[in-house]
Amino acid sequence: MRNTTTNLKDSISGLFREMPILPLLIVSFVLAIFFVPHFFTVYNLKNYLLQSADLLIISCGLTFVVLNGGIDFSVTSVLALGSVVGAYIMALSPLAGEPALSIPVAILAMMGIGVVVGLVNGFSVVKLKMPSFVATLATQLIVLGVAVQFASMVSETSSISGLPEAFFMLGGEGKYFFVPVLIAFSIWLFSNWLLNRTIFGKRVFAIGVNPIASFISGVPVKKTILWLMVICGLLAGIASIIATARNQVGMASLGDKMFLTTIASVIVGGTSTAGGFGGVNKTLLGVLFITLLNNTMNLLGVGWYTIMIVLGALVVVSAMTNYVFNRGNRME
Repeated sequence: MRNTTTNLKDSISGLFREMPILPLLIVSFVLAIFFVPHFFTVYNLKNYLLQSADLLIISCGLTFVVLNGGIDFSVTSVLALGSVVGAYIMALSPLAGEPALSIPVAILAMMGIGVVVGLVNGFSVVKLKMPSFVATLATQLIVLGVAVQFASMVSETSSISGLPEAFFMLGGEGKYFFVPVLIAFSIWLFSNWLLNRTIFGKRVFAIGVNPIASFISGVPVKKTILWLMVICGLLAGIASIIATARNQVGMASLGDKMFLTTIASVIVGGTSTAGGFGGVNKTLLGVLFITLLNNTMNLLGVGWYTIMIVLGALVVVSAMTNYVFNRGNRME
């Protein structure tokens, strides 16, 4: 009996050491239940899960790139361009009167935009040898500009309404609130499998730790980096579908305030910006914590800019902590 208790304590202690955000998430959730008005209600908990869904999808994509020691600033621009293009197909294009056709075409287009942007980013990093932050920052500006121009050209505003009601199911409309949550959870499961159960995942971690040694060992470094950028873009495109359906309108401003929460979810969750350490398991906890923080502060009436300050501080502290901890691991 004593051995069983000791083993249980060791397991819990090991889990908390591996995922230090977990006890903070648990404590924060309990405090929110008792001290934040209207938090522990069916409506708000559904809203909490819906807010977590598209953030989890896009954060999983960014985790792949960060594990490689890179960054992708263009993910939020993919959200914007995918949103307005998809909305145009469903509401203003010649296919607009045929939801059974326009919805699948719009979904494919939104995912396709993510793949194309990912390919451009990957080509810039692999072939042109540009640092990922430079390449993706340029792509972010270009794609966002295209999104704004496209929206204003087809609708004379930065948003496109009149989307078919059947599409809203993907955003969790009414009784279908579980749909985006199920999609996000499935993508998280697949991402976890890809990183932890495949040769591709082993290559991602190896390149993140030491790309030169990986290349010498025969790992296809350039090909792997290209695939990471494509996966990140694809997941951003899928997140665009969920977010557009939830907002029920295509918006060029869809991703304006989302990059900070996305990178915060990845870094606060425990993935190292230096690469090689972390994963989507940690990102899931980061997403749940950041969404909880946003949700509770909104319920308490805290302004957006104050929320930004808090998130920024969390990112800095988490990045410093991860750096110190993972430096020790590398030295060992």
